Formats: sequence, C-alpha cells, structure tokens
Amino acid sequence: MTQRATAVPYGAQEIINNRMIGKRPADMVLVSLVGPLREVNPVVVAKPGRAYDWRFLARLEVLIVASTAIDRGAVKRVVDAVLPHRPGYLGVWFADRQVGMNVAFGCWRLRSGRGMGAYDRKAFAGIGAASDVSNGR
Repeated sequence: MTQRATAVPYGAQEIINNRMIGKRPADMVLVSLVGPLREVNPVVVAKPGRAYDWRFLARLEVLIVASTAIDRGAVKRVVDAVLPHRPGYLGVWFADRQVGMNVAFGCWRLRSGRGMGAYDRKAFAGIGAASDVSNGR
C-alpha cells in the first residue's frame, strides 16, 4: 500500500487556505526547486527529493522552476507527482539555461516534454534569473 504524502511545500498553505474558501490564484503558480524566487506570481518552494501533497495545484497553471544541476530523475518525479492532480497547465523551466518544456495542457499530456517555442520562452524569460540558480543551487 502506498502512503499519500502529507507535507506541502513552503508557501503552499496560503493557496490551500484560499482554495478552501473558493478562491484560486489569478496567476501561474511557480513551483521552485531552486529556492526562493523574486517573482510576483505565487511561489511555492520544494526540495527535489522530498514527497509532497500536490492536490492544491488541481486545475491551476503551474510552472516548475528547476536547474540543470538538479538530478533529472528528481525533476521527473516532481512532474509525475503533480500530473495526477490535473493542473490546467504544467511546464518545466530551467532557470539556469532560460529554456523550458511544455508537459501538459489540462488533461492533454504530451507524450514527451516538448521544448517551448519563442513565445513561451519570451513570456518566462527571467524567471529564476535573480535566484542562486547560476550558483548550481
């Protein structure tokens, strides 16, 4: 029998509390695997190797902010843990390279991560650039 993760990442409790009263973030939620981000979007900070309860991300637009220094398998485990909760959008952004990939649009999942086009890269440009991502964190 598999146990459900009960921990929530840092910064998630405010989103959970608002969802409990019928509110949701107006902007995309950034799930940072690289530490705190200086962004206006709601940011939750998670450790790549830890299991979390991601149910609060259901039907929300979500961008996982990672670094190429993080083990690829750890990033994939976070993606795989978020997907069953059907986010409205799910993407992965590698802040140190300023590139990313689209993973899912609602129920429609790409068979393999598809690189973001110029429009998406421009929209996400700078996310994580001000953090310690460049230091391999």
